[in-house]
Amino acid sequence: MFTKNRIGWFLLAAILSTAPLPAQVVTGAITGRITDTTGAVIPEASVQVQNVETGLARNVQTDAGGRYVVRNLPVGSYTVTAQRTGFGTLVRSGITLTVGSEVTLNLELSVGTVQERVEVTAEAPAIETTTATLSGLINTSQIRDLPLNGRSLDELALLTPGVVEQTNTARSSYGGQGRRLVIGGSRPTQVLYLLDGTVSNDYNMNGPGSAAGQSLGVEAVREFRIITHNQSAEYGRSSGGVFSSITRSGTNEFHGSAYEFVRNNIFDARNFFNRGELPAFRRNQFGVSLGGPVVRNRLFFFANYEGFRERQGITQVSTVPDLDARRGFIRNAAGQLPAVPIPINPAVIPYLNMIPEPNGPRLSEIGSVARYSRDVSTATSENYSMARLDFNLSEKDSLYYRLVYDPSDSITPGSFEPWFGGGENHYGFHLLSHTRIISPTTLNEFRFAFNRTIPRLITGPLDVQNGALDFIPGQGFGLITFRTGAIATGGIDASLTQFGNSQSAPREMFTNLFQVTDTFSHVRGAHSLKFGFDVQRQQANYRWGPFPNKRGIYAFGTFENFLRGVPVQLNFPLIGIDGSEHNRGWRQTVFGWFLQDDWRLLPNLTLNLGLRHEFVTAPTEVNGRMASLHQLTDAVSVIGPPFPTSKDNFGPRFGLAWDPTGSGKTSVRAGLGMFYQLPVMGRIWDTSVHDYRFAKSFVINNPPNFPNALLSNYAGQQSTRGLAQDLKTTTSVHWNVEISREIVPSLSLQVAYVGSKLTHLEQGPEANRAIGHQVLPDGSKFFCPASAATAPPCPATAPQLPLINPNFSQIQWVTTPGWGIYHGLQLGLQKRLSRGLQFGAGYTWSKNMSTVDQQFGGEVQNQLVGPMDLDDLARDYSLSLFHQAHVFNINGKYQMPWDRLLTSGVARTILGGWEVNTNWRATTGLPQVIGAGFNVSRNRHVLAADRPNLTPGFKNYVTEGVTAGCTGVPAGRKLGTPELFYDPCAYSLPLAGMYGNLVRNALIGPGLFVVNVGLVKNTPLAGVREGMNLEFRAEAFNLFNHANFRQPAAAAFSANGARNPNAGRLTATSTDNRQLQLGMKLTF
Repeated sequence: MFTKNRIGWFLLAAILSTAPLPAQVVTGAITGRITDTTGAVIPEASVQVQNVETGLARNVQTDAGGRYVVRNLPVGSYTVTAQRTGFGTLVRSGITLTVGSEVTLNLELSVGTVQERVEVTAEAPAIETTTATLSGLINTSQIRDLPLNGRSLDELALLTPGVVEQTNTARSSYGGQGRRLVIGGSRPTQVLYLLDGTVSNDYNMNGPGSAAGQSLGVEAVREFRIITHNQSAEYGRSSGGVFSSITRSGTNEFHGSAYEFVRNNIFDARNFFNRGELPAFRRNQFGVSLGGPVVRNRLFFFANYEGFRERQGITQVSTVPDLDARRGFIRNAAGQLPAVPIPINPAVIPYLNMIPEPNGPRLSEIGSVARYSRDVSTATSENYSMARLDFNLSEKDSLYYRLVYDPSDSITPGSFEPWFGGGENHYGFHLLSHTRIISPTTLNEFRFAFNRTIPRLITGPLDVQNGALDFIPGQGFGLITFRTGAIATGGIDASLTQFGNSQSAPREMFTNLFQVTDTFSHVRGAHSLKFGFDVQRQQANYRWGPFPNKRGIYAFGTFENFLRGVPVQLNFPLIGIDGSEHNRGWRQTVFGWFLQDDWRLLPNLTLNLGLRHEFVTAPTEVNGRMASLHQLTDAVSVIGPPFPTSKDNFGPRFGLAWDPTGSGKTSVRAGLGMFYQLPVMGRIWDTSVHDYRFAKSFVINNPPNFPNALLSNYAGQQSTRGLAQDLKTTTSVHWNVEISREIVPSLSLQVAYVGSKLTHLEQGPEANRAIGHQVLPDGSKFFCPASAATAPPCPATAPQLPLINPNFSQIQWVTTPGWGIYHGLQLGLQKRLSRGLQFGAGYTWSKNMSTVDQQFGGEVQNQLVGPMDLDDLARDYSLSLFHQAHVFNINGKYQMPWDRLLTSGVARTILGGWEVNTNWRATTGLPQVIGAGFNVSRNRHVLAADRPNLTPGFKNYVTEGVTAGCTGVPAGRKLGTPELFYDPCAYSLPLAGMYGNLVRNALIGPGLFVVNVGLVKNTPLAGVREGMNLEFRAEAFNLFNHANFRQPAAAAFSANGARNPNAGRLTATSTDNRQLQLGMKLTF
């Protein structure tokens, strides 16, 4: 943290040095130096930069050093013309400007007259020599040509070195559901998504994916850039990478497309876990786009519509009691059936009948759990549209308006009949942008954006058997789980699948984002000064449906308890105090300002200097329904903003870009910067909506009279949530060094080392833990009353230790004590299109370490993310759940070379125009936590992440070789297989009352290997219209039909202390098996 004196000195230095911007958000720049044939600089030379597509022209003059800079140029193809009295005119065409790029174009004029013209067509240099920012461009060709399953744009982000996907995410249809990207070691919710320079994240800082789980807009987006490290001071609000995309615009020529892509199960391979008939599958993606001039060189339009319809059959695999267990005969630890069955409580029978009988084998020889699978069908639809209008008001003023509207919905049947769940998402993004050229060296850009997102969650049916089985009459059927507390293990609790209605639905969120930005740019000599501000007003209106989750959740811990009708817990969350719908209306404002300067200290050396200051106001609620505990031990919460916000978020940014040869073919770049993750809506709503003042949330342990516990006037304690008053702003310090080299004119290589240090990471564990534990002679903690035992194990009959706060049963407490560090080696190789070949390859070798991986707005699947011991976070320092050691990808296209040999028109039509497009991806697996499965430590963490012991003689990451053998797991079974990925025998339960010694994230899950290939036939239709083309596409996803698996279940044991029958078993895939897609597209 900088002292005030250091901040003052930095501000003074920034103002005096007035340094340049390394990369614009949605535009680019062309800069360079003009010399004569002897190398002498030419001052006062006229330079015109003209957009070939729209006719937009900008005119500047070189300064005394022969330098020129033209900024805020829309992306596109440009021609640069330079002239000076006494010299001939030089015209350089073929210059492609991409989003966020700065093209260095040095020009040499020969002696002559201005009437003498020399025209040169050549691409701009591929090596970045003016900024330290590390980024990757996904250009128009890649977006249009590479095979994309579902035509989802965010898949292409994975082509950039340093970008990995969090595939252990539990997606729902609520909020942004595109891919969760981990960029440069950051968290997925730390990625900033920009559309035309304005924020498109949802309220939880997720990306803008739809209910279909995709990010449409292939025909609407021109290109996008992934900034992986050390972005300029113009970027704020988030501490991770940046996903910056820009939409297409109209040009002086009419252009457009009409297309349809289809998929069908008859083309697909069956899923690894589906041994029956291939489920039915139908997908249609279709659309049209059109752009062109309204008034040439002045007014342009572009519009796109894309429809998505999908009916997908899926095989749902669940775990249910076997036939013996349904009759009360539950096997013991040796696999033997008892002589006398467990008596079944008559009140349980109607609920038992809701659990289907198994139609698959038992999961283990000693267990009483079997597999149940059924084929169901999900229904998904989406309608994406974009419209844009660009208007050149004059030579000095231009503006554009852009609208994106994207409604979608998805419904999925539940694991058992008759339940279902799903959601809807509605996105509306508006933008008005105005650019004013004040002088050739000064301009101003103003943007106003309004975003509205409406995610909804639905569940049903609420009315089961006319309400006869409701836990609370008239409130709808609740949820039955087989777990202790709330330890989630991927939807399977104590190895049995829960059933009933979601405890989180129905609900919806209406969110509005009003954003105003203004950026002033001025070029003065070797300095390009930029400064501006960004104000974002956030509104989130949260509504629960007609049943604000008064249905209740019964947890039984074991199936035996279920048969006896003896639950271990009853949870009734979110019951409105006044009986009305549980609504909230939150408000918050984000402020930020920045200074940024590119200082061309030498012709081949540029310094990037910047400073950003940003903060967020304390949140408010329009009806005063906001409260939070201020201290963990408080008996009552405090009404008002839940936490104070920091205004000391000063983020300096430093960078250096050096062209050691001065040829533009080699660069050495280095950067260092500080970035902040501002506390926005996602943290607020999840905590304040659960405060007991406005939302009764009962947790009753060992409730009587199932299923009518509340009818017995049994009083339970309330649970609540709170935020610590000493919350810090999550901070990241990024650094990087990169060397780039142009090998040949169309081929370049980049080698980079990047690093990040993250501090004040958020976590929200159950904090109302036990106090009064004993400390044993070896320093370990023993959670047991001394009156019951002074050495482990703690007797099962021992009373529980008291809680820190006896006024509540549970307190989920948000704090920011976490930290992490990331190191990565990134290699990139790019070849521009020449001789029919274009490709890019990337490799990342990295290590991501942390103490906590919980993230608000998107938790991870099959993981226990909370700390085991809140008073000793250092013991949780290990590989992060977002760690992937090795990531390799390659993409490219190859145009068949025989076109030039075809002389016949018929031959060219049939045999010409073929090309192959492909992208490959191979990664090592993500880390996996192994949990004990229940609160064996007795520390009373209901959301605890208790871990087992590592059995002596074993090591972490036991996924190779054969199993050693233990109860229920025969010796000699091969590891690393779907049936037994890791060795359950490597883990044992600690003695009751003790923590286990296993490190966090002690396992590396399955890796990933995917090859996608597209075969494309282009047929020119010049006889119909010049430039018209008919494109046929046949694409194969996961061409080699490689089975990629999701993580195994987190719990090594069940709540009764027996080994979890699912331990080590892989039950789902992370990608589909081979799928084929056919498409046809007409372009002109």
